[in-house]
Amino acid sequence: MRVSFFRNRLNKGIFVLGFSLAFLIAACAPPIKPAKLERAEADVEQAQADSRVTQYAPVRLDEAKEALQRAQVAWEADKNVEEVEHLAYLAQQRAAIAEMAAADKAAQAEIKNLGQERQQMLMDMHELEARQAKEQAKMAEVRADKLEKRLAALNAEKTERGYVLTLGDILFEVDSAELTSGGMQNLFRLVTFLKEYPDRQVVIEGHTDSTGSGVYNMELSQRRADAVYEFLVNNGISPARIAAHGYGKAYPVAPNNTAAGRQKNRRVEIVILDAGKKAKEYQRPG
Repeated sequence: MRVSFFRNRLNKGIFVLGFSLAFLIAACAPPIKPAKLERAEADVEQAQADSRVTQYAPVRLDEAKEALQRAQVAWEADKNVEEVEHLAYLAQQRAAIAEMAAADKAAQAEIKNLGQERQQMLMDMHELEARQAKEQAKMAEVRADKLEKRLAALNAEKTERGYVLTLGDILFEVDSAELTSGGMQNLFRLVTFLKEYPDRQVVIEGHTDSTGSGVYNMELSQRRADAVYEFLVNNGISPARIAAHGYGKAYPVAPNNTAAGRQKNRRVEIVILDAGKKAKEYQRPG
């Protein structure tokens, strides 16, 4: 009985001693930092690590850091949880404001940058167009010069109707629509030109002097124009690029009262039309 009594007293003593020690340990342990303060520290650190915030919202970031510092100082000073949590909340809010302000300014900067890039792109495009136009004009000038030389080589004369290549009566046998070898040689040069300039079309005009009847002269001039037409087609020129007309004695270029004048009037004129003009739509002026 006595042993049991002492044992109970001993157990009670140990319990009291353990409780007292636990109380003392708890009383001496440092207080736990509030969760709100830890979140505020994480939010401010995150804002500080964002390059957009440091670039576009440095003042807002400083305000957040200052609020956080006040919360930390308050915690270290008196461990007033209520005040610390309030200051930590302010730090969180200012960190969020800094991030939102930075995102807004970054978006504005991106819009401005895109506008500048668009403006530069338009300027580059206009410059390119101007350069291309200049190059095209130069190329057109070169082509025009080359064309002039090629037409000069054909002995074509520039007129209101276009360039006119005149082939005299030596093109045909006397009183015939059969081409001579010399006439063919001249026409081969024309074939070469037309193949080199596929955008050009031609009108073939047959003419006679005033001797003979009007019906005969009209028929002969048409047959001679058709002979030239067939020669060009047979040598690879598309019929769509050619028109042939006989005018008889209607368009003399010299008086018919002399042999020399009549010889000039017996001719075939080949009108080389300007680019874009159609031979089938051509009408002789006058």
